[in-house]
Amino acid sequence: MNITLNGILVWAGSLLAFGLYWPLVKGILRGEITNQSFATWILWVALDAIALVGLILRNGNYLLLVFYILGGSIVFLSLLYKKLFKWTGFETFVLILVVICLAIWYGSGSRWAIISSTIAVFVAGCPQIKDCWETPDKKTTLIYFGYTLANFLNFLGGKAWSIEERFYPGICTILCLLIALSSLRRKTVPSTRAILQVR
Repeated sequence: MNITLNGILVWAGSLLAFGLYWPLVKGILRGEITNQSFATWILWVALDAIALVGLILRNGNYLLLVFYILGGSIVFLSLLYKKLFKWTGFETFVLILVVICLAIWYGSGSRWAIISSTIAVFVAGCPQIKDCWETPDKKTTLIYFGYTLANFLNFLGGKAWSIEERFYPGICTILCLLIALSSLRRKTVPSTRAILQVR
């Protein structure tokens, strides 16, 4: 068995990512975490599946995506179970991006499927950034800093500076960091003057 530093980093990041689903799902089911976007999670799973197939076809760095699809499916089923879902025009826009990714994949091949689906994953994360900004939560902050680390380890574990090895984990490192930082914001407490104005 040939164990390399790259392989250790990829496995460490992937297992960390999968492990982070446990506190996330537990928090959702207990009603402790309510700032997760159902639409974001279901779209992430669909886009990750596109990127996964593209990376497998191009023999790229895909292990993280296997765990993301498994864990993401559990998260969106948990959100569905708790009835924490909404669908707006923005989510419809991202769904259109998924269809465009499939068309690009069909017309241009797996390399462009990786690029387009990864960019769409970033765009699909925007509702999650918004939800975390509007309802910041310390648990969510820690979980997404964990995802940032998991993605960064996979980025470092890439065997080459290529789309197939580093593009997805690199973009997702930035995305998860943005989500973590948006959830780090302090909740605003309404001022006495604002309360009096409402009354």
